Amino acid sequence: MKNKDILFFILTIFHILVWVFVLFAFLNIKTAKFNLYILIPLIYILHCFPFHFINKMKERLYKNDWEERVKKIENSIFFVKYYYKLLKLLDKNCFLNPISPQGMLIFGLISCSYRLYFFNK
Repeated sequence: MKNKDILFFILTIFHILVWVFVLFAFLNIKTAKFNLYILIPLIYILHCFPFHFINKMKERLYKNDWEERVKKIENSIFFVKYYYKLLKLLDKNCFLNPISPQGMLIFGLISCSYRLYFFNK
């Protein structure tokens, strides 16, 4: 495996883990605070840019087939494969998809707020 492949793999896994963290940070009060006050606002600001910096880095590594390489890595991870199946199903049947990146940010915001409000007393 080349260094380029390893870096690409690390970027892809990091991207997945950030979203997993956003979804499950409410399980711990410290991670809920970090998610609510730092990570979600940072992700929101980064998504306001006209480019996605992680995807741009992946694209620079493999110009022609970076999306196919990402799909290959994602399909080898159990829960990500089913996430995409659920995403396709909801895209067909929902007005706004609740598990889109925006939906995951909103879920992280609501669940962490709920955790801090009701269980931090």
